[in-house]
Amino acid sequence: MSSPQSPFDGAPPPVVLGGVGHYFPGEPVTNDHFERLPGLGVDDAWIREHTGVASRHWAGPDERFAEMGVKAARAALDDAGLDVSDVDLIVGTSATARPRANPSSLGNNYMDISLPVQRQLGAHGAYCFDVTAVACAGFLYASVVARGLLATTSARTALVVCAESPRDILNFRFRNSALFGAGAAAAVWRRGESVGAGADGLPSRSGLIDIVLHADGRYYDAFDIDENDKMVMRGGVLSEVTPDMLVDAGQSVLKRNGLSPDQISWCVPHQANTNLLYPMADRIGIPRERMLLNLPRRGNTSSVGMPGALSEFVHDGTVKPGQLLLGVSIGRGLSWGAMVFRYR
Repeated sequence: MSSPQSPFDGAPPPVVLGGVGHYFPGEPVTNDHFERLPGLGVDDAWIREHTGVASRHWAGPDERFAEMGVKAARAALDDAGLDVSDVDLIVGTSATARPRANPSSLGNNYMDISLPVQRQLGAHGAYCFDVTAVACAGFLYASVVARGLLATTSARTALVVCAESPRDILNFRFRNSALFGAGAAAAVWRRGESVGAGADGLPSRSGLIDIVLHADGRYYDAFDIDENDKMVMRGGVLSEVTPDMLVDAGQSVLKRNGLSPDQISWCVPHQANTNLLYPMADRIGIPRERMLLNLPRRGNTSSVGMPGALSEFVHDGTVKPGQLLLGVSIGRGLSWGAMVFRYR
């Protein structure tokens, strides 16, 4: 297991979360769809009780990861007041894209997110790559990679794009297929200017205050792909270890920054399952009413979960600029972590 990284010491320039955007395709697919599937043996009440999900979205045949990602990216750039030409770096991530079985763009069988997004967006001056192998924790990892590149290269504006479309790799003979949904989310990270500490003792102009990352390959087999290219998820293993991992990450990042849960305005977690998320919040000390959840109407959208929920609650006015947020996420690998950050 990896050891916690040292917190940022203030030497690199801070970054600012300048804009966020989201996109969910089509009309909601409600739980009655799964009630009609032969042999699944679930109803609306069962799905809500075991997952917290009432509906989710699925992409249509003419809309894949890149197409959704571009829509989220444009919304994030609009929120940041920036033009496509301002983007220096694009970092893509996805948990559900697969070569050939579930490709990321129309007319090509590869799984990359960043390059087809760059092409469709017209951000031809940006360099691009994807962060893979961390699945649902993709936004967390992609953001810290973007932060590092903003600090060490000439890039001043980074666009993180998360996109998911799980329908083609779900096995609808298993009940966990009712959990997942499609969508995209994007965030604009910009290099900021250091102006010292604020009243809370944290860098006053930094959007990403601190982050902890962990990985443990002993749980690599908790996820797999079967002979039909369908996702295999061993939920029993995950339910045993995931709660402690998320709680520890959340508590650790707060403790080493001298923060109490009372100082956190909102917790925005990976939108996994309410039976995991509510007890996690209780143990960290975050009141449930300060959890930002779009899981009930969007489903578990993997890497889109954290930034997608953040964007929805930013754009409806719930999250205000300058508020402190705690993000926690875990993905395949297992890879997990937590970060303290601000929107603007």
